[in-house]
Amino acid sequence: MKFRKERIMLSSSLQRLFSSRRVFSRSLAVASLCLGTLAAPLAASAQESGPFGVFAGSYRGGGVVVGTDGHKERISCRAGGEVTGGGRSLSESMVCASDSYRFDIRTRAVAEGGAVRGDWQETTRGVTGDFTGKVSSGQFSGSVEGGSFSAAFLLRVSGRRLTFLLRPQGADVASVEVALSR
Repeated sequence: MKFRKERIMLSSSLQRLFSSRRVFSRSLAVASLCLGTLAAPLAASAQESGPFGVFAGSYRGGGVVVGTDGHKERISCRAGGEVTGGGRSLSESMVCASDSYRFDIRTRAVAEGGAVRGDWQETTRGVTGDFTGKVSSGQFSGSVEGGSFSAAFLLRVSGRRLTFLLRPQGADVASVEVALSR
């Protein structure tokens, strides 16, 4: 199938400004990229409402695992959140790895007012459990329990940045601190 090139008619002043097709094409591409970059967050925020709306999207970055002995190890992470139910339901996944650690966390959360309840699983260790918490203004915090594992957590979104903090109780890990960007 052949595509026909459409010629764009410009005013004479614009034609002089963009005297060659190459300059015009590059300028159009740059303008489209800029408008697309600016419009994407606006379109996303228009579609995403409710308490979990700001958590939707894909993120990448890293952080540190801090042992109870003070040992620190860098980790690389990626996360993704899908928001449904008018922004009241969140399915989140986070995978982090380093030389010594790997964890793959999946969560499903439902907000009723500011209160949140849900379930989680860590697939590399086969651990599952429940959590409770609260969500407000881009901050989701609470506690998780499952088997012999319990921890406090904080998930916060500010602009294009997502931070995650996990503080396990009675484990060899004192904290997991992660900073991710869209």
